[in-house]
Amino acid sequence: MSLSIVPLSVVSLVSLLSWSAVSLGQPVDDVLEGMRFDGVLRQADASSGGDKDQLVFEQGLFLSRACEAYGFGRAAYEVYEVEESGGQVYFAATVTSPTHGQMEWRGVVGNNRVEAEVVWTKERWYWDTRREYRFTGVATP
Repeated sequence: MSLSIVPLSVVSLVSLLSWSAVSLGQPVDDVLEGMRFDGVLRQADASSGGDKDQLVFEQGLFLSRACEAYGFGRAAYEVYEVEESGGQVYFAATVTSPTHGQMEWRGVVGNNRVEAEVVWTKERWYWDTRREYRFTGVATP
């Protein structure tokens, strides 16, 4: 039996590409897995009102419960940055509805809270709709 010696730099590079420096060596894609956040989804320029909502990160998919009624189902989400020092996780998801267009979500999770910006667009042959929303919420068990 022959053992190969792999240079430390190769092992380090593979480790960096495969794993995040998140606590417990959790893979980057799994850091939000199983989390839920209750909060309010409102137009970006509003300081009150809006709809109660719950964001769900489950089985690699993202869901906004308030948007389900409009045909926006589950969609894959991407964790595109994890800050080691602050423990913040940045995510993005694009969710489509067969009748109501597309919603692009970009948010940050940290300290059991989430803040997200949402752009809803719907293209029609006679006019296009583009609205901006914000979601703020807290983690739920």
